[in-house]
Amino acid sequence: MRSAFRFTLFLATLVAPLACAADSAVGPATSAVITFAFDGHPADTMRVLVSRQSTITAAESYIAKHRGPRLLAGTIVRGSGVDARYPFQFIPESVELIDVAIEACDGAPMHSDAAVNDFFQGSLGNRNAPTATWCPWSSYPIQVQRLLPD
Repeated sequence: MRSAFRFTLFLATLVAPLACAADSAVGPATSAVITFAFDGHPADTMRVLVSRQSTITAAESYIAKHRGPRLLAGTIVRGSGVDARYPFQFIPESVELIDVAIEACDGAPMHSDAAVNDFFQGSLGNRNAPTATWCPWSSYPIQVQRLLPD
């Protein structure tokens, strides 16, 4: 009985490092830049940095099948992000794809500081709020560019 215990202990010392190595081989989660287009605004596209794997996978699925959640939603802050054409950016971990959006989310991209301030005022009643939720009901993903971890 004692030798069976030693053999089991020996096997455990061999297998445990392999299991840990397998977990660490996966590495940190990747991010992606997802490009969105907008119904009714064919010239407008927006590049958004996304860090949620479920959102990245959902965008890839929508692009492949044209089914499922497609509407961009998340928390925005002032200041350009990966798409310098816009005076705001999404907080990467807040971005998700949803099926429907309420009218208060707005449908068109905002190209000026004044438009962003007006959106903050209209949706929050405070044009100087630090963040707001934006979910343009006409958005849909058209490209996913996965980024490698640093």
